[in-house]
Amino acid sequence: MRSSIRAKLIAIILFVNMGVIALMWIMSVLMFKPMYYASTQNELSRMMNSVEAVIDKNGLTKNTLEEISDFINVGVCIEIADEHGKGIVLFEGIGDACQLHGAKDSGSYTKQRTIDSPQAIALREDVMEYSREYYNIHLVDELSNRQAVKGTFYKDTYTIIVSTNLSRTDSIVTIVSTQLQTATFVGLLLAVLASAVITMWFLHPITKLSNATKEIAKGNYDVKVELDSTDEMGQLAHDFNMMTEEIKRSQELQRELIASISHDLRTPLTIIKGYAESIKDITGDNKTIRDQQLQTIIDEADRLSGMVGSSLEYAKLKQGAYKLNIVQFDIADMCQEIVEIYTNKAEKENRHIAYSGPESVYVFADAQLMERVLHNFVSNALLHTPEHTRVTIAIKIQENGKIKISVYDSGSGIKQEDIPHLFDKYYRARKGEGGTGTGLGLAIVKSIMENHNFRYGVKSEEGLGTEFWFEI
Repeated sequence: MRSSIRAKLIAIILFVNMGVIALMWIMSVLMFKPMYYASTQNELSRMMNSVEAVIDKNGLTKNTLEEISDFINVGVCIEIADEHGKGIVLFEGIGDACQLHGAKDSGSYTKQRTIDSPQAIALREDVMEYSREYYNIHLVDELSNRQAVKGTFYKDTYTIIVSTNLSRTDSIVTIVSTQLQTATFVGLLLAVLASAVITMWFLHPITKLSNATKEIAKGNYDVKVELDSTDEMGQLAHDFNMMTEEIKRSQELQRELIASISHDLRTPLTIIKGYAESIKDITGDNKTIRDQQLQTIIDEADRLSGMVGSSLEYAKLKQGAYKLNIVQFDIADMCQEIVEIYTNKAEKENRHIAYSGPESVYVFADAQLMERVLHNFVSNALLHTPEHTRVTIAIKIQENGKIKISVYDSGSGIKQEDIPHLFDKYYRARKGEGGTGTGLGLAIVKSIMENHNFRYGVKSEEGLGTEFWFEI
């Protein structure tokens, strides 16, 4: 049988509450009397020490007796007798209930409260005979009244007896027991109410997480768990939302890849299939035509591979799946290396490529992605630059401290209505000037720049060439 968290929490709260109540019963009912008696004995010991200190300091004088009388409070009496057991002085604070000096009938209060009662004399004899330190007993009368007594035969000269009434202890225990019954009922009621409130409060975020999980299972990745909390539940909700975002990005990446691949692969696959069928059925025996068609198949396969790579790269950048590796590097040195890479290709096509700018400029960025941007700009510029013209990579340090990197071509320029769409996916503005591309080069540049929060753009006039640029 499955046990819910709610039932477990209620059981734990009730168990803890019952444990606290049981501890209160034990402390109040079972241990109250022993603890109270021990505290009483300690109090009598302190009072005895105080009396001894006063007598030891000044002897038994009128001033001493006045000082001792200040020790008396309700429920305590002090008597001092000589070495023969005859009473010298009595400070009575217990009253009629005192088993040593109190009245036993309704007679005269003064007459019955005698210092040398038979009970007092008998107790003094026991103290003188058995105690040179402290003599401790409890007296109990026929009405079960208790009285704690502590006595000492001080320096074999004075018999000092200090006592207090304990009968009030039973009354206190009875009162406490009655109150505990009420407290037990109220405590249980509060425990039930508290458990209901606490479980509702505790389970509320869990319920939210459970409902959000069900929504995700249905394919709704826009769900969010909103918890205004900084505790572990708040952190769990934050982590859950991050997980949802990652799942959403993964799903969008998957859809993006499928859409890109289905869009990009259709044309080259059609061409490859068509030429392959032609070679099989028609031109297989004609070496010249067959070689041309095979070369076309190879070129389309290469283009197909490039499309797949570009689509994957674009999707990763677009969805934030690519983690930037920000380092410090020399962007001027990178530009000069790219010029060297493209020099041979440019010369074969009767074009020229050059670098213009400082010898060394250090920046912070993802060096691999910055190189990808420069390759895209330069390869694009060479495609649209006529023979015997120049492509230039230039670096300029701006007045605001930014580093501007530009790639200039000498082509026919771009129409103004095309410029806002140049960095859109699959958009081609100059279709008639050069080879075919994937249509993703500038879209990849856009994603790289946005991931870095770098400014970028294009400046072009028809007939005057084009400048692609970005700032670090």
